[in-house]
Amino acid sequence: MTEIYPGFFQVQLASDAKRSSRINIFLIPGNDSCRSLMVDTGYRTLENKKIMDELLVKHRIRYEDLDIFLTHKHHDHTGLAHFYANRGARIFMNPEEDRHAYDCLYYNNNPQALEEQVHVLATVGVTKSRTPVLWNRFMELNRQIQQETKDSMFNEIKNYRYVPITDGMDFCYGNYRLKAIHLKGHTFGQMGLVDEMHQRVFPADQLIDGIVPIVATAYPDEHLLDYYFRSLESFQKRYAGHMIHPAHNRPYRCDGTVPARILSAYRKKLDTIREIVHAASRPMTTREIAFLAYGAEDEYGWKDLIQTKMIISKTFSCLEYLHDKEEISRTCKEEILFWQSPLPSLG
Repeated sequence: MTEIYPGFFQVQLASDAKRSSRINIFLIPGNDSCRSLMVDTGYRTLENKKIMDELLVKHRIRYEDLDIFLTHKHHDHTGLAHFYANRGARIFMNPEEDRHAYDCLYYNNNPQALEEQVHVLATVGVTKSRTPVLWNRFMELNRQIQQETKDSMFNEIKNYRYVPITDGMDFCYGNYRLKAIHLKGHTFGQMGLVDEMHQRVFPADQLIDGIVPIVATAYPDEHLLDYYFRSLESFQKRYAGHMIHPAHNRPYRCDGTVPARILSAYRKKLDTIREIVHAASRPMTTREIAFLAYGAEDEYGWKDLIQTKMIISKTFSCLEYLHDKEEISRTCKEEILFWQSPLPSLG
C-alpha cells in the first residue's frame, strides 16, 4: 500500500498469483469516528480479500463505517462488493450499470441473466447450431459458475444492494471532497471521481496510459463508442493539467497524449473493420468479423474465453459506430445481426 497523498492510499490487487493483471484500489480512512471511502473492491479472490481486510484492520475501519464507490460493474472492480455489503458496508453505484441482466464482461448466476445470454450470444453470431464448440465453452463456464468452482469465482459478480450515484454527487472523506462524474464509454454507466481543489481525477477505465480501454457492449443502438469518443474530447478540455489516477497502470499528467493515442488506435481498428466488411462477398456476423480483425488463434477464437468475449464486444462497438455513420449496413435474421456494405438507396 502506498500513501499517494496525505491520508489518501493506493493498493494494487492482482488477478492471480502471477500478478498477470492488476487493479489500483483507493482508500481514504475517515477522521476520528467518521466514515471511510474505498474506490472499487478488486477481483474476487481469497488473497485479495485477505489483503484488504488486513488494511481495514490496520486503519481501524469497521465494515459498517465503510463506503465503497464502485466505478462500474466489471469483475475486476466489483468482485468483492457482495462480501463487504453483507457485512454492513454501504455500496454506491450508477444504476445504469444494471440496465441489462447479462453483460459481456461478467457473469451473474440468475435465471434472467442466463436467458438474456442466449439472446446476446445470438446477436453476435454465437449459437448452438452455428458455432457449437464456442457455444459449449460458454455453457461450460455457466456450469462452473453454478457450481462455484475456484476458476469461475473470478468471473462472477454476486448481487449486492447499493445507493444510486448521480453525476455531480459529493463524497467527503478525511480531508478530501470528491465529486462523481459520469464517464460513459468503457461502460454505459461508468463513474469516476474528481478532486477539483487539488486537480486530481480518478477515471477508472476511461483513460489508461499504455492500454486502449475496451468499449464493452453487445447491445444494438447504444452508440457507446460515439459516446466514448466525445467523452475523451470533453475530458481533455475539462481536465487539462490535472493529475490522472486510472484504475490500471501508472498515474500521469493530462496533456492530451493519452486520449490522442486511444483515439488513433480506435480509428485504425475502425479502418480495418470497415475494409473487412466492404471486401466481404456476403453479410458477416460480429464474431466472424472480430476473428478476422483481431487475428483469432483458431476457428473458435482465443484460448481465454473472456478474451474472446472482450474482442467480440469491442468489435460490436466498432460495427455499431460505423453503422451509425452509415458506412456499413445492418440486417437481422433469427436474432443474428449481419453486417455488410451499405445497401443501395431506393430511388
